[in-house]
Amino acid sequence: MPAPIGRAPRAGDGTRPIAASNGAPAVPTLPGTFPVGLGREGRLFGGWLLRGRLFAAAASIVVLAVAGGLGITTSLALFSDPKTPTSDFGTKAIFPGERIAPAFSVSDRSGGATVDTSSELAVASDGRTITTGNWSSTFATSRYVEFDMNASLAGGVAGSSPVFRFRFASTGAAATACVYLEVRAKASGSVLATYGTAGSPAACVTGTTLTTSTISVPVVDTSDRANDLRFRVYGRDSAAGGMTIDEARFTGANPYNAFSLFPVRYTDAADATPVSLPWQFAGP
Repeated sequence: MPAPIGRAPRAGDGTRPIAASNGAPAVPTLPGTFPVGLGREGRLFGGWLLRGRLFAAAASIVVLAVAGGLGITTSLALFSDPKTPTSDFGTKAIFPGERIAPAFSVSDRSGGATVDTSSELAVASDGRTITTGNWSSTFATSRYVEFDMNASLAGGVAGSSPVFRFRFASTGAAATACVYLEVRAKASGSVLATYGTAGSPAACVTGTTLTTSTISVPVVDTSDRANDLRFRVYGRDSAAGGMTIDEARFTGANPYNAFSLFPVRYTDAADATPVSLPWQFAGP
């Protein structure tokens, strides 16, 4: 029986000695193999070591075949065109201080089902609206709706693109509702600017289809002014009915970002009797 691969042959393995031509002691070999350096056959085949090498090569082929069967693939990549990454750096400003911004978009799941309890005036086209009292058919300074906006901006920053977004309609299908507005300081109540007049309203809507009017209010040109912001909207309705209001929002920008402010207090004086309603999540 041939000797196991990886060890020298021993007596009883079926080996046979081969004598060297120079008279050196005989070297045992496996049947059909020749030791290295012994005659022409040894130089050609490399003796019993040949079988060990053939076994190692066969084992390598088996491993590669198994790896291929398992979906293991090999690849060779040569990177000949390396790229140097580029980095862009910008700067921002840090404004230390405490600023409070209440939630205006709110979902309530306390009862299991999701209920939208968002501010009626913060988000347009969400199905949540406010209906005012009845207006007169002509403008009057005692008839208005008023919006105190939240104050969440860092102070001392210049502003740009200030706009009051007012989405409204008449409650009467054939009626026309018109508005103009005053920009006021919330703390003092003083009038900063007026946009539109009783004779030339800032916006009008006929019918019940909600329409967004964007009214530029350039007087709100700093964050300090935006943080002390009140809009008083005077109105009239040709049928002396009410208005539906879907959105009353102030938008603007500064060198660092765009922003929106929303009403934290709403006052309805359409029928000349003011009723004030704070936003429930605005806090004290």
